[in-house]
Amino acid sequence: MGPTADDFRTITDDLTGRFAELPDVAWGKPALELDWDCRETAAHLMDDFAFYAMQLSGRRPPQDDYVVLVDPPPWQPGGPDILFWPDPATGTAGIVSCFDAAAGLLYAVTATAPAGHRGYHPAGTSDASGFAAMGVAEAVLHGFDILAAQGIDYRPDAAVAGRVLDRIFPAAERTGDPWLDLLRASGRTPETRGQKWRWDSSVRG
Repeated sequence: MGPTADDFRTITDDLTGRFAELPDVAWGKPALELDWDCRETAAHLMDDFAFYAMQLSGRRPPQDDYVVLVDPPPWQPGGPDILFWPDPATGTAGIVSCFDAAAGLLYAVTATAPAGHRGYHPAGTSDASGFAAMGVAEAVLHGFDILAAQGIDYRPDAAVAGRVLDRIFPAAERTGDPWLDLLRASGRTPETRGQKWRWDSSVRG
């Protein structure tokens, strides 16, 4: 069985609790190995969750491109294009609130999408399980980037990480540690850092 909406909820609920414990100043620190700070990285997650939800939520989901919203300019010089930008004045509380809300959108859509529903993604037109898998991957990998920047160890649920690997990294090297395998597949281990990587979100028979 592929990743489910409940898998996504398990991961994002855990991260919501972890993020809530960070001080306001944490979000201005550079995220691990990224050109973005932790606030930009968290906002990137919110964008991912909301856009993934919109790719699958309509009666006629787009099959050839993202929903046609115009990309906003970066909120900070050199930052990513971000539509959902938590008010910096609200600190950790604002980020946690926005993160939880955006995660709720993707959870609701992947939990209720009709069987056979498909939505566009450049790594492969996907179904509810695929979008749940991509949501989990984004959450755990960028959650790792944010928490590691604070000196905090993070390991998501191993079974969920294994299902994500099976669904969107089917060719990834597998050991007995699904989390390490996911970090390796996404260029986050010493031997893979800087290497190009891409998942496959297409629906396979």
